[in-house]
Amino acid sequence: MIILVRVDDRLLHGQIICAWVPFMKADSLLVASDEAAGDSLVSEIIGSCGYKGLNVYVKSIDDAVGRLRGDGPAKERTILIVGDLKDALRIYDMGIRFTSINLGNIHHEDGRRITPYLIVNREDEEILRRFRRMGVSIDVRDVPASPPAEYIPMMEEGRR
Repeated sequence: MIILVRVDDRLLHGQIICAWVPFMKADSLLVASDEAAGDSLVSEIIGSCGYKGLNVYVKSIDDAVGRLRGDGPAKERTILIVGDLKDALRIYDMGIRFTSINLGNIHHEDGRRITPYLIVNREDEEILRRFRRMGVSIDVRDVPASPPAEYIPMMEEGRR
């Protein structure tokens, strides 16, 4: 069962392990990244962040969707982590539905700064508009103790 979907370009780090896992009472972290899953060293490093009571999986997007569809333990309270909004949308389009998405860390040099940890580009803005049209709420915050920042979509060209 997915209890949180988080977009974080750093994938797995202390904010997730020390703040989100206890807050959400997660049993597992599923890092869905073709790049990380394709690199055995990166997969091993990320996987080593698990401990008694917390399983950490690094899967390709396709394998992560398979796991979420039922190939994995159904009773695990899972935080799904993706590196970018494209992967989150890809997972959603493959049939894994969620009602909220947490934007933790996105850093684009050519983007619009929402918070110090969230800089989105035009492609991200379009994906976020699409999520909103599908009824997915946008939660902008780095750790659960922080108040959510408001995400105000960039005005579409030609609109005021």
